[in-house]
Amino acid sequence: MENDNNMKEDVILPTVSYSLSAIVRTKKEGSNSSKLEYALVHDKVDAAARKRVKEKKGQQYTLVHEKPPRGWWLPGGGVEHRDITPVDGAIREALEEAGSPSLSHMLPLFTTTKTNEENINEDELQLIPTMTHLLSLEQSPGRQRFIFRGEWIDDDDNNDSTDDSNTHNCNVLKCSPGDDESEEAQWVTQNEVQQIANRHRGDTTQVESDSTFLQQMRDPWLRGHEPVTFFGLLEYAWQQNEVVPGLPVYKMNLSGNDVEVEEEEVTGAFFGRHTLDEESKLVHHGSRSALLTHLKCSLLVYDKLQQTFAIDKATNTFPSSFVSDQNKLSLKKLVDDMISYYNPSHPSADDASVGLLRVQHIIHENGREATLTVYPYTILADTSEISHDEIDWVPIDELSISLERRLVEVVMDDNQMKEKYLSLDVLRDKESPRRYKSHV
Repeated sequence: MENDNNMKEDVILPTVSYSLSAIVRTKKEGSNSSKLEYALVHDKVDAAARKRVKEKKGQQYTLVHEKPPRGWWLPGGGVEHRDITPVDGAIREALEEAGSPSLSHMLPLFTTTKTNEENINEDELQLIPTMTHLLSLEQSPGRQRFIFRGEWIDDDDNNDSTDDSNTHNCNVLKCSPGDDESEEAQWVTQNEVQQIANRHRGDTTQVESDSTFLQQMRDPWLRGHEPVTFFGLLEYAWQQNEVVPGLPVYKMNLSGNDVEVEEEEVTGAFFGRHTLDEESKLVHHGSRSALLTHLKCSLLVYDKLQQTFAIDKATNTFPSSFVSDQNKLSLKKLVDDMISYYNPSHPSADDASVGLLRVQHIIHENGREATLTVYPYTILADTSEISHDEIDWVPIDELSISLERRLVEVVMDDNQMKEKYLSLDVLRDKESPRRYKSHV
């Protein structure tokens, strides 16, 4: 028995992946295309009643009522083998919990082949939510959680009624009693979510509100802080006409064991999987994907005065480090430790800027393991007192890796930096505060 216990201590636990999404209701611009027909389970709402709320009322977001008494939450769940990537998992979960599971025959969509794309009707594509940004990557021992910003198109503007009950109907995504995936789903405003933010589980008293939806709401509480947190972030950015507070999502191009850097944008969140043409061999319907994730941090250190960059003498690349045991060190802690190594005053130093340029998540050929690599940066105003024997300082033209050169070009361009959201707040772990600072 003693030997068995020792063996267990040496085992690195597999990381279970979860995907959630804060989905924004959108309209296809400059189009009179067909209406978005959600497959409602009971009492199907007339499509003509789905009037898009005017912009002056703010954005609308998807809120899902899971099985009672869990309360209301973001659509999401465990990433499965059939999802190919966490992005596909977020799309599938949104369809199952807030839309129509009958559309699952079109999935996986994010990593689908061009042949499959050609076989999908353009009108059908409008029924599928898209994941546009990675808002949060929460990694801790035993799990990783991706929270995306999504968009779902609703093109119906035919109903001009101002009746409150009609407005309530037009916001229904899935009617009660729902199905095996969820009880019901609804378009809501950030203000409506705030009104139930402090209600405790089990509080069935009627919500005092002008909103018909809140007055009639069953189980009127939130399962967690996520709707308040992420709807608040998105709403504030939208109201202030700022960039979306997350990394844009892209499909990773893979060739053998190398990453092809062909994307127009080099910053963002990139997802991919090896042997995509053989995904049929990796499908295990209904089984949750337990990914033994390899974590890596490659740090861009920029001396702004000298316009030089730190490279590891041994590898001739950015300084990097790995998490060999996720039970001992989280990815966020690894990043903070690496930045502090070059800038001991991080994260409050006035003479340095820090941020996150790129996240790339690649699932291995066996479908059970994945490599998660992050590229943070720190900009130093003075490196005269920094002396590390293992690094050299070189100009951009001496960088040998194409990806690193392109990331350096972004950091050196003040205009590009201002137009992007590159905050380290995207990275979270179990020690991080449960709520972001609210601006709304």
